[in-house]
Amino acid sequence: MDINITDSADSTIVVVKGDIEMMTIKDFKDKLLNLGQNSEKDIEIDLSGVDYIDSSGVGVLISLLKLQKKKGRVLKMSNVSEKVLDVLKLSSLADVFNL
Repeated sequence: MDINITDSADSTIVVVKGDIEMMTIKDFKDKLLNLGQNSEKDIEIDLSGVDYIDSSGVGVLISLLKLQKKKGRVLKMSNVSEKVLDVLKLSSLADVFNL
């Protein structure tokens, strides 16, 4: 998995490439939760390079969303593939993430 983080004036953009699942979750979790704890900006996660996400990945996204809401900031997901969107819909989380 490859995670690229860039800052703009008012937001941080995270581009993820590769599957988000149990075998790759540690790096994903460490980077995103560290970002959520230390950034005062909105965060956008570009999932165009992600074909699959499992429950561990969804859990990290929920934790990051909670961190952002606590600070009054936004977590946005963009370029979500149909497969990832299906997982979020099955988990009843598509609406939580405004997808």
